[in-house]
Amino acid sequence: MKHPAICAALVLGACAASSSGWSASTWNGLPDRTVAGGGYSFFASPAEGQGFKLKFSVKTDGTFGVAEAPTEDALLEAAKAAAPERCDFVALERTPDGGAVADYDCETDR
Repeated sequence: MKHPAICAALVLGACAASSSGWSASTWNGLPDRTVAGGGYSFFASPAEGQGFKLKFSVKTDGTFGVAEAPTEDALLEAAKAAAPERCDFVALERTPDGGAVADYDCETDR
């Protein structure tokens, strides 16, 4: 009965080791969420296929009555607040739709 216990320990150890960092699939599996910044609410979702990036869009109440585009400071505040565990905010790039894409440096699987 020693061998099944050793095998189980090795399998559990491998699972724990693989969850120590980010991979493309775990990043793309992040749930979409709402993040606040500078008086705005942003919809944050993974930018698939672009590395460790989140796409931020202004979240509306359905009336589409946003008076002005969010400021750079509001987007920066939201991007920093949305940094997942084991990730550091690196840069923000504005998009033509008034939102932005934030780039993160994340601890990766080894």
